[in-house]
Amino acid sequence: MTWYDDATGERVELSVATAANWAAKTANLLAEDDIEAVRLDPAWHWLATVVALGAWTAGVPVGAEGEPLPGDPQQFIARVLPQPDALVIAPPLPDDQALAMQGRTWTLEELGVAAVQAAAQHRLEPGARVMSTLPLDTVMGIDAGLLVPLAAGGSVVLVAHADESKLARRVEDERVSQRLPR
Repeated sequence: MTWYDDATGERVELSVATAANWAAKTANLLAEDDIEAVRLDPAWHWLATVVALGAWTAGVPVGAEGEPLPGDPQQFIARVLPQPDALVIAPPLPDDQALAMQGRTWTLEELGVAAVQAAAQHRLEPGARVMSTLPLDTVMGIDAGLLVPLAAGGSVVLVAHADESKLARRVEDERVSQRLPR
């Protein structure tokens, strides 16, 4: 995952191993703090992706209700970094609720199936590099910016506060194969 914030000029890149490490640490934090649901806030930040992945790893639903995370990025990082790198809780079950947004809920299994179907519908090739300018606080934003690229075995370039004048160059520089939504 590569994240840009055109309002601040920030850029963060996470490998699969680094994202998995952040997800495990976040899952451990959620379990330690006994958090039952998460609302991605701010939904534009790269930390929202690891919070979502960590929540699903812990069997905690992401939605419109719940603990607003990551919140202040520096405070969140300070709370997450001391957590163990390996998952120290039981893994979630396929029928655990994963997403509750826009009047609908999905289990982990349903979310996975829907993501694979969406990747096929968008005709994403394995290894696709997807760009999304949507925040992760809607179903479409989570699909385009996280689930569909993962289901396709690809990666994502997330752009917060997108400056349209920079996007064409970014597509070229980041070797983006598709923008979602189209």
